[in-house]
Amino acid sequence: MRTPTAAISCIFLALVPALAPAGCTSAPEIPAAASAAKRPLVVGFWTSELDGTTLDVREDGSFIVARAARGAEPAATVPGAWRMDGTRFVVRNADGAASCAGVDGVYEAEVVRDTVRFTLVDDDCLPRETHMAWPWKRDTRR
Repeated sequence: MRTPTAAISCIFLALVPALAPAGCTSAPEIPAAASAAKRPLVVGFWTSELDGTTLDVREDGSFIVARAARGAEPAATVPGAWRMDGTRFVVRNADGAASCAGVDGVYEAEVVRDTVRFTLVDDDCLPRETHMAWPWKRDTRR
């Protein structure tokens, strides 16, 4: 009669040859073209937890920030361009933007579930820096 330990040893020895080939092969690499084609996680429509300002990050490399009117302040729309450099979100307000025209900003971007957080690396645009310090929630209705 076999003991439970002997049965386990037999099962283990039976599995080892089946596992050995899998352990000797390496996983195929993802081609660089496939990685580059992947849509960046920051693409989408976001709402600031600070004040409801919206950020529309488009796949074509453009963005639009829209802030609703508040008290005596009129509504504002700021267009610009963005790119990813690794995990860095690099933005530049358009030359004719209402604020910080032509000014670059660099942030580390981290998307977790439905929230993106931007950590300041370098930016000389105080209004943008203030807004980027707050979390942004993804709006999936758009």
